[in-house]
Amino acid sequence: MKRHRLGIATAILIFVVTAYILGWSTFFTVSSIEITGTKTLITTDIKIGERLARVEPRSIVAELGRIKWIRSVEVSRNWISGKVSIAIVERTPIAIFNEQVIDEEGVSFPPINQSIQGLPHIQATDIDAAITAAKFYNSLPKDFADAIRTIKVATGDSYSIEMSQGEKSIELLWGQDGENSLKIRVYKALIARPENFEIQRIDLSAPHAPIVK
Repeated sequence: MKRHRLGIATAILIFVVTAYILGWSTFFTVSSIEITGTKTLITTDIKIGERLARVEPRSIVAELGRIKWIRSVEVSRNWISGKVSIAIVERTPIAIFNEQVIDEEGVSFPPINQSIQGLPHIQATDIDAAITAAKFYNSLPKDFADAIRTIKVATGDSYSIEMSQGEKSIELLWGQDGENSLKIRVYKALIARPENFEIQRIDLSAPHAPIVK
């Protein structure tokens, strides 16, 4: 019985000492804060000299996760060096709508430090339609999507696309999202014909019967 009580007392003592060292002693304090993955200035409530045990990674992740241009956050504490590391993954914009950009997940946010030069512009009546158009754009093959300059959302969720073709542009009346692989093959076949060198518009809404203008 005495041995059992001694074991319990020892365990409690170890717990108390450990809790004191982690939470109140001058050991294990924050010596530095490292933020990687972004060039944008980010501030947190973490302070140098703060008890390392009182830095709650989940709270920091939740706090920074509310910033729309941040896709994910990872926080770690180094108990030997005292460094708190915060790894940021930014959202990558794929299209522009008004003063916002949209990423591949359909999240809209104001551009921070990302390069938006060369991104296609989306013309739509509202942000929901623009997000749908951005997802449509992201589903297209890269070699084709890279030549898109503007996507216009018309009524009935149909699209009109302005393509860069060398030094000129071609308007594609795409219709609704569907049969996209076939439409791309038809488009490439049509522009490859010498007699279509001067065309300005192709109606691909019915890809089996395209109209060249």
